[in-house]
Amino acid sequence: MKCHEFQDLIDAYLSETIDESRREQFEEHFFHCRKCFVGLKINETLQGREVSIPVEERPRRFTLRLLRPALAMAALFLLVLTSVLLLRRDRQSQRLDELTRFDLPLYHQGEMRGGEENGLFLEQEFSLAMRSFQERDFRAALEILDRPSFTAAGYPKYDFFRAISLLGAGEAKRAGEILDGIIRAMDPAYFDEALYYKGFVLLRQGKRRQALAQFEKLANMLSPMAAKAGIMVRKINERS
Repeated sequence: MKCHEFQDLIDAYLSETIDESRREQFEEHFFHCRKCFVGLKINETLQGREVSIPVEERPRRFTLRLLRPALAMAALFLLVLTSVLLLRRDRQSQRLDELTRFDLPLYHQGEMRGGEENGLFLEQEFSLAMRSFQERDFRAALEILDRPSFTAAGYPKYDFFRAISLLGAGEAKRAGEILDGIIRAMDPAYFDEALYYKGFVLLRQGKRRQALAQFEKLANMLSPMAAKAGIMVRKINERS
């Protein structure tokens, strides 16, 4: 509808004698044209009438035309928001992966830390497990270290490396339970290392504050692991 057509229909509209088809065109123009909107309000005032157009009575085409840009913007906003949240989650996950990636504890073939070993067979099997362990194939190592003969042996060496394999395989809870046992026993063969790797268990469980406290405690001890614990304290603080 042109503006001059609109002006010609103002009286008919205000007197409610306008045809329904023209009424829809009139109202659509009314909501789009500022000049005609002002003209209608002036005529309304002069005639002592009040123009009230409920939303539900506006032309459907106008309503859709009005809402379509808003809906498009809302969809775009949700898309951007979702992308930002996913990116943030990926970055947080990447930072967590960087924090929780640990160096393997040192192991020398045939080492006797933690008491006498239970026979040649277990030692041979343990050596096979450690080959997989040193390649970070923790599941393959656990296929051996989780056998009843190893779990029943009760040797700190077997328990410690089973715990680290569990940690590497994503089973932080089980790893923590074994390390807690070593810490409670205060076995000098693996006590300091158990304290250190318990910090990684806490990180894997999302307990950053507890992990920081664990590494800080170890960093302040007279321990061969104090320097490595101090490095972890700095890394956690830098990523906080």
